[in-house]
Amino acid sequence: MIEQIIQSLFIIAAIELILLVLYQIAKMLGSLFIIGLIGFLAFTEVYRVYLFVEDLAANGIWSFTSFYIGFNVLLIFGLAVKVIRSRME
Repeated sequence: MIEQIIQSLFIIAAIELILLVLYQIAKMLGSLFIIGLIGFLAFTEVYRVYLFVEDLAANGIWSFTSFYIGFNVLLIFGLAVKVIRSRME
C-alpha cells in the first residue's frame, strides 16, 4: 500500500518535471522565433533597398521604383495634411 503511494508520488513528480522541461523549451522556442523574425525583417529591408538602388541604376528615374517611392511619399504627405487639417478644426 505504501509502496503504491510512493510510486504514485514519483510518477507525479516525474510528470511535473517533464512538463517543466517542456515549458522551458517552449519559452526558448518563442524567443528564438522572435529573434529569427527580427533577423528576417532586417534582411528583407536591406535587400529591398539594394533592389531599389539596382533598379534605379539600371532603368533611371522613370523606373517602377521611382514611381513606387513617389506614390508612397504622396500618400504619406496626403495623410499628414489630412491629419493636420482635422486637428486644426
